[in-house]
Amino acid sequence: MVMARVDKLGTVCIVGPGLIGGSIGLGLKKKGLAELVIGVGRRSPSLTKALKLGAIDRATQDIEKGASDADIVILCTSVRLIPQMAAKAVPVMKRGAILTDVGSTKQHIVKCIQDIKRKDIPFIGGHPIAGSERRGIEAAKADLFEGRLCILTPAGRNAGALRTIKALWQGLGAKINILSPDEHDRTLAATSHLPLILAASLVNTVGAKRLPFTGPGFRDMTRIASSDPELWCDILLQNRRKVLDALKLFQKELNSIKLAIHEEKPARLSSQLMRAKRLRDAL
Repeated sequence: MVMARVDKLGTVCIVGPGLIGGSIGLGLKKKGLAELVIGVGRRSPSLTKALKLGAIDRATQDIEKGASDADIVILCTSVRLIPQMAAKAVPVMKRGAILTDVGSTKQHIVKCIQDIKRKDIPFIGGHPIAGSERRGIEAAKADLFEGRLCILTPAGRNAGALRTIKALWQGLGAKINILSPDEHDRTLAATSHLPLILAASLVNTVGAKRLPFTGPGFRDMTRIASSDPELWCDILLQNRRKVLDALKLFQKELNSIKLAIHEEKPARLSSQLMRAKRLRDAL
């Protein structure tokens, strides 16, 4: 994959240098994309680890201090905390600096940040489709975003800021797709949020006594059930309307398969399974 040429991004402030934020920092530093990477976190031990791993150059627990010097501020906390962090960062950011994030939901976050109302600080919503069921700076990798998709949801006419954030993600190896916040949340409800619910439900259905009898297929299907419950509660509740829509569509499909089994209709059952196979094989 040919990487896009990226000019130096100046000072980048990463609020929440965990799995995603730490991977951004490691990637920026490995590829020389930033002049300085500042890490902002709540816990001193995590910031110390980020410094030792080389994900950041400077650390602070004061978001105002970290954001005030930055050319780009990237909010990498849970979706619940992103609006709060934006409210603290935006007032102290220098004119022309860019605010972005990595949140798994977009409509709520974009609305909250627009309500802060500072026209000289453009906000470009972002969501890299990458990660792990693990969390924390220990799981961060410099190549986490190589070949992965990053969705951007720009708010307003900020062509220059959009180019910069696109260049940042392309420099980290990601492919870019632009969606509206609404379309992002509708799409991710089906492709990301629903699978988490299904994985968790499947594990709970099987239960502890039967888990020793599961094979690789079960483990592949349910890997994301090991993800952090607190983070996922925030995501599912923040995007609840579109998640509920996705669940309705899934229940309709599940009921159709259930009916084909109940009525012993092999042709109908085979047709549904074959359709799924064709779609999955084409992925």
